[in-house]
Amino acid sequence: MAPNAFQYKLRQTADLIKKSRRIILACHMNPDGDAIGSLLALGLGLKQLEKIICMLCPDPVPQRYLTLPGAYSIQQQYQDQADLAISVDCGSIIQLSSLEDVFERSKRIIEIDHHLYRTRFGDVQLVDHSACSVGEIIYQLLLLLGIRLDKRIAECLMISTLVETSSFSRQDIKPTTFDFCSQLMQLGINFQNISERYYWRKKLCSVRLCGLCYERIIPRANQQLVWSMIGEQDYKKFKGSQADVDCVADEMMMIENVKVALLFREIRGNMLRVSLRSRGRINIGYLASLYGGGGHRDVAGCRIHNSEKNLEKFINQACQLIYHNHRY
Repeated sequence: MAPNAFQYKLRQTADLIKKSRRIILACHMNPDGDAIGSLLALGLGLKQLEKIICMLCPDPVPQRYLTLPGAYSIQQQYQDQADLAISVDCGSIIQLSSLEDVFERSKRIIEIDHHLYRTRFGDVQLVDHSACSVGEIIYQLLLLLGIRLDKRIAECLMISTLVETSSFSRQDIKPTTFDFCSQLMQLGINFQNISERYYWRKKLCSVRLCGLCYERIIPRANQQLVWSMIGEQDYKKFKGSQADVDCVADEMMMIENVKVALLFREIRGNMLRVSLRSRGRINIGYLASLYGGGGHRDVAGCRIHNSEKNLEKFINQACQLIYHNHRY
């Protein structure tokens, strides 16, 4: 979105918020740090405007984020009709899962997002593809609304950026990202403490599940692609969850000469949740979009039916991106 267009959408979003009394905020299913951090920062901020706020998530908040300010107030259901429904970090209404009907009952809908591959579903799209995290967009919105940023909001915004940028290692990092984080640190947050608590620390079951994923890595395309799979029985064995292996796709990209990494996770309904990563000019987001997913050029996700045929087809398509180095 062009700078002038984004500023117009920013003002339009702020105006709708000011005119609304009962507001619901929601993030996507299987939430990550960007989703939860952005949701909480916006919710904490809007409460200063004396709005009736309800924060929603289709799935339980991952344990690692439960100590974030306000995390225990996030709910999974909402029965009333809202004046305004705001989605954060959602590339499509499908990602709202069980909360779709809540949004459909609402009078107005705003989408706040930064994904390149997405499907619009609301009345207003506050989308900035150049933002490294949704937290950066939330920050600008809170400032425009005249909300006083405090240490609690800053902590949530920092988590949004820290996780979404893979601890500031993504190729789309910009100088403005560090300027934004500098402003957050001036509010008194302890960056070292935050990064250790929410990003670098793992439960023992998570380490074991990740190790299982690494043990199962299979190389393809002259070792330029690696893929692995984790199943529901594995979660049960180690008493873990899907969130415990969120880091695996990123960490597989550390392997020398790897250009594409794929992690397949078994989920209900005989489906596979796919996490895709790439580097350089390889547009892995395009492949995710072919399966109804979304994301960015180098970080994306989708779902496919769980069968050997579908798995092999997907891996072959990813290999073709490497061989032909497609740019879309």
